[in-house]
Amino acid sequence: MEKNGDVTLVRRSAPPVRLSDAAESDANQQTLSALTQLLAIALDDELLGKVVDRVTIAFPWIELLPEDQRPAFVADFLNNARGGLAVGRLARLTSVLAAWRDTAEAYADPRIQVDGSDLHYLDETVPVPNPGADE
Repeated sequence: MEKNGDVTLVRRSAPPVRLSDAAESDANQQTLSALTQLLAIALDDELLGKVVDRVTIAFPWIELLPEDQRPAFVADFLNNARGGLAVGRLARLTSVLAAWRDTAEAYADPRIQVDGSDLHYLDETVPVPNPGADE
């Protein structure tokens, strides 16, 4: 592996495994973390507004979110990126990104009103069966 990059082991009954140089991987992690920290502190309200306006370039599905939720997405994404990179775990950021994308997909459903006017609230709690449970 010396100076040749990563090695990917392809397995028959499991996902592939990547072997990489630990020092290079750690350096990349530290650089990404520093970049994310600097980006976060550089974003004043005016610049954050520009990021919100342009975030659809990277994530076109953001257009499907109501405009008032777009700044919340950017803040949520940056906060989780900073935290995840600080500890070397990005699984939560992946979940946050997927949750926002799923939210955008829900807003794209023509049966859903963005203002919530189509919601009907129940007066009493009603138990709902687990859809994954065997009958």
